[in-house]
Amino acid sequence: MRVDARTIIKLAIYSFLVGALLYWLNWSPGDVYGWAINTLAAFWDWLVGTGLQYVLLGATIVVPVYFLMQLKNKRRS
Repeated sequence: MRVDARTIIKLAIYSFLVGALLYWLNWSPGDVYGWAINTLAAFWDWLVGTGLQYVLLGATIVVPVYFLMQLKNKRRS
């Protein structure tokens, strides 16, 4: 990875724009990181709770049908 003057200038401009936006919204970097972590934690809770239940419930139909189709295709060959 090369870091030249152009890259440093672009990073400075982006940093200024993001900093101005954070200041305008009255947010801190901790607020942004906290929101991201809370969102990931909520998604994980959903996945382990309800989401995994949906996957297992659907698998009770999908997996046997898949194996039956594989068995049917194997008999044809």
